[in-house]
Amino acid sequence: MESARDEVTRQQRVTFFALLPLTIAIAIALIIPYMQIVLTLQDADYYYILDRPDWPTYLRLAGPALFAGPIAAGIVVIVWSQLDDLLPTFGRMVVFGAAFGAIMPFLMGLLTPLNLFIIGVTGVSNVSGQGSVQQMIGDWVFSTPMFTFLFWADWLGPGIMLGALTGVLFWLIVRVAGPISDAKKWPQLIGSSLLAGAVILMLVTVWPFGLFSYMFETLQ
Repeated sequence: MESARDEVTRQQRVTFFALLPLTIAIAIALIIPYMQIVLTLQDADYYYILDRPDWPTYLRLAGPALFAGPIAAGIVVIVWSQLDDLLPTFGRMVVFGAAFGAIMPFLMGLLTPLNLFIIGVTGVSNVSGQGSVQQMIGDWVFSTPMFTFLFWADWLGPGIMLGALTGVLFWLIVRVAGPISDAKKWPQLIGSSLLAGAVILMLVTVWPFGLFSYMFETLQ
């Protein structure tokens, strides 16, 4: 009985850490819509006004994604672990990913005002006219419900689709790298997930960044 419980715990741990690169990469894929929120704030003459996006600004905006991805994955893994059978079948991983994608935008919206507060109060980003610290704290507290609702409402659909893609990718990784039930396969599983996550990050950052910069300059 004890060995069976230990094996279930091991599989949960391997699943979570193997999913992390994919979940973070998929969460960062929503940063371009996050830029749209920044543009909305700029049009509204909000306190947080960012200059034209550049690489340092883009990377700093990854803060909510770096936390939302793992937290959402952890929630789904905990729920998934209540099932008797933990084998990552195709259908189960699609449902798993869709649930992750539904939770992730909510967390992104919840963490966005906190991230704006941090980059404003620390001065590490190209922020101007952000007001006093007390004003920024008030903006953080009172804007959190709006950000959470709007981000989740706007990006629930894309989040579910990207999440389902995460589930499919993880199913493919398990098929290629080896089963989670094999204790010797965890390095291959995590390594394959890291590679897939790196490819996703390249596709959602390097490839469209020039086009996004052009659109920003043209439509501004």
